[in-house]
Amino acid sequence: MHRKEFLQKSILSLGMGSLLLSQNPFVSLRSEEEEKEQESIALPSKVKTVIFIEMMGGMSHVDTLDPKPNSAFSKVNSSISGLSVLEPFSLTAKQLHSIGIIRSTWSEEGDHGFAQMLLGTGYRMTEAMGFPDIPHFGSVIAYAKKSKVKSSYFPSYVTIGGRGGKNGNSGFLGINYSGYHVGNVDEPIQHLNPSHGKFSEERILRRKDLVSFMNEEFSKNYPTKEAMNWKKMLTAAEEFRNSKDIDSFRISLEDEKTRVRYGTTWQGKAMLLAKRLAKQEVPFIHISIGGWDTHTGNKAQITKIMKETDMGIAALLEDLNQTGLIKQTLFVLTSEFGRTPDVGSRDGRDHHPKVWSTLIGGGPFQKGFVWGETDELGGKAIKPNEAVHVRDLVATIYKAAGVDPDGELINSFGRPFLLTTKKAKVIEGLL
Repeated sequence: MHRKEFLQKSILSLGMGSLLLSQNPFVSLRSEEEEKEQESIALPSKVKTVIFIEMMGGMSHVDTLDPKPNSAFSKVNSSISGLSVLEPFSLTAKQLHSIGIIRSTWSEEGDHGFAQMLLGTGYRMTEAMGFPDIPHFGSVIAYAKKSKVKSSYFPSYVTIGGRGGKNGNSGFLGINYSGYHVGNVDEPIQHLNPSHGKFSEERILRRKDLVSFMNEEFSKNYPTKEAMNWKKMLTAAEEFRNSKDIDSFRISLEDEKTRVRYGTTWQGKAMLLAKRLAKQEVPFIHISIGGWDTHTGNKAQITKIMKETDMGIAALLEDLNQTGLIKQTLFVLTSEFGRTPDVGSRDGRDHHPKVWSTLIGGGPFQKGFVWGETDELGGKAIKPNEAVHVRDLVATIYKAAGVDPDGELINSFGRPFLLTTKKAKVIEGLL
């Protein structure tokens, strides 16, 4: 930057900073031309889609994927030779040969908010303090896949289920890469028609012209980033409404046999929707399944959750493998932390970030692998060199998905943002 430009921007920042930030904490002082100068973070890759299943609240690893003497459930054999998991994943166990398992995921974060920030971004809360507009890594993957593609709007990041933490938040990457949320899996696309019945296209066009006129007049007097984003949102909504691919959101178009195989619960339907969106090559599909904060009633709660979920996950993995979509799709199932090995008198397990299990596979990952091992009770990883910190997990997902984990973007404040911290490392042994 030239000295003159530096002084100009410094004066603007000092004199106007408090006013601008009071209106929008993520305001950008850069022009649209400067925003388009982002370096490419994409790597050559056959991967088109990441399906990320987040067990929100902290899934007990010793009751699901890492059998121990103190587990609440019985062991079941998996389709990976010599590997056992537990009853809640009994159907999924038969499909594990197509992916693999990490039994040594860990972090330092035992608080839900801090742990979800780390899982969603690869950054600890203290490391992210200088980046209030940090995006979820799903938005980063969507950006890497779609930023150079010139086409009408279609969601590049879809969220289903809970919306805690950074889920769906695109930060400085903008609304095109924020999560399109599906609140009702039976009717994932709502409000396509006016609430008072079907209006003629002519009437809809008149309304559109009126809204556009009002927005243009407003923007002349108040040229804010919010006004620009609102205009983009209206354009995106119209393009989405008219998209030829919109039927990929409609699971009702699947045959009855397939729908029965996935199950009638919302989790089963979410897995079926994820398969349809993966077939459509949506870059990031995020399913959040809550209820895992089992401080009391641990066994009953896990039984309930997985009775509604296991069938759908198993069917999804089976279809990804049989159709060949697994070659261009990453599958990840993890949680913000695990649960303590000990169960007290209240049949509960507390937060335990020292170790937990992750299912991961597809794309360039090996098939049927087991990475890491825990001690006798499932309290910690036995081999430190096989321990996978969450930042390493995010970096590895980036690399496998075709995103440069050492890449850099420029945020809303003009600051360079590294996709992963300098401590993060890709677990090359899995690829």
